Amino acid sequence: MMRLIFSLPILLGVQSLLVASLSHAQTADVIFHNGPILTMAGDQPTYAEALAVDDGKIALVGRIDEVLKLKGNSTKIVDLGGKALLPGFLDAHSHYANSLLVATQCKLYAPPSGPGKDVPSIIAELKRYAADRQIPKGELILGYGYDDTVMPEGRLLNRDDLDEAFPENPVRIDHVSMHGAVMNSLALKKYGISAETKTPPGGVIVRKPGTEEPWGLIMETAFLPVFEQSEPLTAQQEIEWSRAGQMLYAEAGITTAQEGASHLPQIQTIQRASAAGANIIDIIAFPFITDVDRVLEEIPVTEWGRYNKRFKIGGVKITVDGSPQGRTAAFTTPYLTGGPGGEKDWKGELTFPQDLANQMVKKVYDMNVPLILHCNGDAAIDAFLTAYEYARNGDFNRFWNVTTIHTQFMRKDQIPKFVKYKVRPSFYTLHTFYFAEAHIANRGMDQAMYISPMRDAIDAGLRPSNHTDFVVAPLDQMMMLHSAVNRVSRGGADIGLNQRVTPYEGLKAMTAWVAEQYGEQDRKGTLEAGKLADLVILDQDPLRVASTEIKNIRVVETIKEGVTIYPAPADFKLSLPTPNPTQEVTRMWRAHVCDMSEINQAAGKEWTLVWLNGKPVSAPKPPTMKFERGRVSIFGGVNRLSGSYALAGESVTLGELISTRMAGPPDAMELESQFAKIMSSVDGFHVRGDDLELLTAGQVVAKFRTQSTK
Repeated sequence: MMRLIFSLPILLGVQSLLVASLSHAQTADVIFHNGPILTMAGDQPTYAEALAVDDGKIALVGRIDEVLKLKGNSTKIVDLGGKALLPGFLDAHSHYANSLLVATQCKLYAPPSGPGKDVPSIIAELKRYAADRQIPKGELILGYGYDDTVMPEGRLLNRDDLDEAFPENPVRIDHVSMHGAVMNSLALKKYGISAETKTPPGGVIVRKPGTEEPWGLIMETAFLPVFEQSEPLTAQQEIEWSRAGQMLYAEAGITTAQEGASHLPQIQTIQRASAAGANIIDIIAFPFITDVDRVLEEIPVTEWGRYNKRFKIGGVKITVDGSPQGRTAAFTTPYLTGGPGGEKDWKGELTFPQDLANQMVKKVYDMNVPLILHCNGDAAIDAFLTAYEYARNGDFNRFWNVTTIHTQFMRKDQIPKFVKYKVRPSFYTLHTFYFAEAHIANRGMDQAMYISPMRDAIDAGLRPSNHTDFVVAPLDQMMMLHSAVNRVSRGGADIGLNQRVTPYEGLKAMTAWVAEQYGEQDRKGTLEAGKLADLVILDQDPLRVASTEIKNIRVVETIKEGVTIYPAPADFKLSLPTPNPTQEVTRMWRAHVCDMSEINQAAGKEWTLVWLNGKPVSAPKPPTMKFERGRVSIFGGVNRLSGSYALAGESVTLGELISTRMAGPPDAMELESQFAKIMSSVDGFHVRGDDLELLTAGQVVAKFRTQSTK
């Protein structure tokens, strides 16, 4: 069997900010006042007394008397009551697609973020999770957030622990880095990993002592085949889980999220959900370099960089090395604790050889699209700089938007090149809290004190961003800000106090500078007239509390383009409409499927192709389609396809289609090919009695007929 996926057609003193005229009216929809309104515009904190929103954009920011001139009969006046209003937070790097899944997985972060303090605690939580959900025998159990660096006395989770606890279920526990997992025997079998599996370059397979049997972590390139075998979602799950995942971001005050390492199936999932109208925030995806050509076949580069129903392709992602806490990041000096598999004199490895990394970076440069690169260790950063210089070949005139993700172990001597090349580092200051002790053990005190050197970067003239890398670390923007400002570890140790930043600088790295990272500074990142009304209300102003209290600030409300998305509005959950089943209407065709059960007379019948692109069809076995109970079945004349679908409003979204791969008579194969080509262009459909018509740009391109009844 092969997967066949059809391509898709989703205080004062601010006079400079005051003057703006509304595009279509002299009244505002909403006016906010009576609280600190921190605009984030400029190098120093600037506050306004009031802010007006009209038609999803900021209409005016400034003095209350000026803003109130826009008050009309229907204007809503919001009294902040002393709470702080800021631009919505922008996610500089996370793995959005994983947010769709973690609601159904067992959270195993180490304290204080979760229960995974040791192996017995992990097993106990997994058992509770499986019992609460009544997971049947044979079904895969998934957990996330396992942190081997905090396991007491080095007693790590292994295959035998999971086999003993779950002898009849495959179990996969994803590492906190999201670069690997621990699996039991049934899961290893499911994913095709055994004693015969060779460890690929750049990968780690921890073996049981004295054998070749996989026993513990599967990491980096050895984990990619597992990562790529994600269980497909049904169409309804794609819609509902997308909304649920985005609510996690909205709850954190985030109005733009990043999918930071996308393979084609994840992009297709996001695109289908977007087409169905599921997005409540903006989503920016960066296809992984190894999938770029496949993605380009479905989404030409001319369509990148533009939002379509709050989703866009932002550029390309390249991973240069691994995880420092997982001991797979690449360094110029050895780890003090050896390699993850007991290797001696272990410095980690590059994900791709330097020559290949050079070609990959050059490919993206030639595409003239933004590039983000995962590089943690100082050797990986060196490798990036080498590849960058290779790609540009001495010509640095054209601006190229490049961001290094994590950049944790940047050496001070590397900063000047970032300045020279105008490369933006995106730091990961949460490691000063969650993983500092692991870094001290693995890399020594000096390097650990210099992780995420945000102070030096800013002082050198860079405008770095900061990120959570969710789901590696919890999605908590205030905790992230706290870590950048205070740099205190989970154990209470000071971690490089000379790299602390001010709260305002920390906020810039979550708002304005992230907008620049995405090339969206004209629309987002600050509270200025004409920008999107993407806002967050906090219970306290981060600039007016003790720095140690920043982590306790809570998000009160998140607003996307003038509409509150957190707390969730009453109509948050998508519901399936039930219109008159005999009503004749033309509906939009999404992801190339026409209907679902009990929506109209298309469902529950087998439709046979009788006319295609102006010509009657008289084949012995013409293509057929049937839609019933959320499933679509298609016979193309030779091959059969099946998948799931769901209706959201007037649009239909289709999940992945599974196809047989058989050859047949030439005439039948040609008809099937023509049928598939026409199907890929369809954007509407209409049911007239026993006839189903498919339309492209308003023109009928195919007709089906049915003889059966429900």
